[in-house]
Amino acid sequence: MSKEYPARAAGPPGRPALPPEAEAEIMERLSANMKISSEEIAAILAKHGVSGDVEALQNTYRKRVGQRLMASIRDENGRREVLAHGSEYVVVECCNDQQALKIIHRRINGQISGLNTSADKVQGRISVLGRFLARFRKAG
Repeated sequence: MSKEYPARAAGPPGRPALPPEAEAEIMERLSANMKISSEEIAAILAKHGVSGDVEALQNTYRKRVGQRLMASIRDENGRREVLAHGSEYVVVECCNDQQALKIIHRRINGQISGLNTSADKVQGRISVLGRFLARFRKAG
């Protein structure tokens, strides 16, 4: 059977350590179909022995549940009251640490910028398809 590959980061953040064969198979499937389901990715990773430590996975799950709880704490206008700063959560209205607030603000602005860039890319593709369909209708 194949070697066990733990699901841990290597290199840049968000880039997990994967067996090269698994990554190649995922990229091949993505290239061939221009899409891939999370179930297909999971099956390929399982086939190549990618797994995580059970206790670490439980801890990650618990942190995610806690994060969802913190994200659900909202003011009367629906804005989040509690935001993450590193591995801690702070009540924004009670935070007197200007540096922490600046870091939180920078992170949020970075996320907004990334989402706007992605939204622009999707909007560009929608526009291309719209022009294509308009020409197709005129020709037909």
